[in-house]
Amino acid sequence: MDAERSAVVTCTGCAMFVFLPQDRSDFVCTKCKLISILEEKIQGLEKRVSTLRSIKENEEFLDRRQDRLQRAQCSEDSEQAMQRGQKASEDNWRHVTSRRGKSMRQVHVPEMHIQMSNRFHVLSTGTSAESGVNDTSEGTEQKETPLIGRHEMHSPRDGGSTTTTPKRRRRVVVVGYSLLRGTESSICRPDRENREVCCLPGARIHDVTERLPRLIKPSDRYPFLLLHVGTNDTAKNDLERITADYVALGRRIKEFEAQVVFSSILPVAGKGRGRDRRIVEVNEWLRRWCRREGFGFFDHGMVFQEEGVLGRDGLHLTKRGKSIFASRLANLVRRALN
Repeated sequence: MDAERSAVVTCTGCAMFVFLPQDRSDFVCTKCKLISILEEKIQGLEKRVSTLRSIKENEEFLDRRQDRLQRAQCSEDSEQAMQRGQKASEDNWRHVTSRRGKSMRQVHVPEMHIQMSNRFHVLSTGTSAESGVNDTSEGTEQKETPLIGRHEMHSPRDGGSTTTTPKRRRRVVVVGYSLLRGTESSICRPDRENREVCCLPGARIHDVTERLPRLIKPSDRYPFLLLHVGTNDTAKNDLERITADYVALGRRIKEFEAQVVFSSILPVAGKGRGRDRRIVEVNEWLRRWCRREGFGFFDHGMVFQEEGVLGRDGLHLTKRGKSIFASRLANLVRRALN
């Protein structure tokens, strides 16, 4: 009787059939549902593995580029120091040989003649200084005094010069839209004089392109430029328009001879599957384009897809998300300048 009242229903996934009280055309058995859930989890894991691999490749790229920059900087500094030392040894050292009407001649003073430890020791005590002066003749005293003055003012090899200018630090400029608001403290705290965060609310890629000439100064020597822009462009523009704006921005950047890193576009929530797909496509294109153009690419991966990171509007970050974002950018700047 039960079998006569039941209907034979076929699973749409595996074509197996079961007896149900009523006929259903969209029936899916429990095994097929479990298999579908497992397939989704496997796809998510594969995407995460791919993201982690790309992050590792980008970090290795930044490390290699920084090593080359450090070697080039060291060789340039050593060459400049050698030139300054040669110029100082030729122009700055003079030796007075006599009080009489003979012209002074310029000679190279060997380093062994610039040992002033005994003279400084004598000058530091009262009685010894007086006895030392009395034991020397007037001619010897006038002969040695100019040499002491030259040593105190122009001794670059002994490290005692007070006129050496300190090495200038590289300037850091971080520019993007309103998501950068609140990251200034973490990024600029180590060096507020040479670091700047430029937050442009609602900015798109072409807005950053127009603003760059006012951010990079002509006196900046190989500055570090970090850009986080593109989220607002994905709202209405298609992939072709967005990539064209990035290419125009890249041409403008190359005019400044700066070290450049692009930050990946963060995910959004509740804006439709079309925009989510567009963000993924732009990030994939941006990674390949940066590698081709010699720019750095900083991929945030799956970090900002965790719960409690995105705000209610699905665009901005919560307090926790803002802290994570600021910390990641500050660590990137530190690694680039180390």
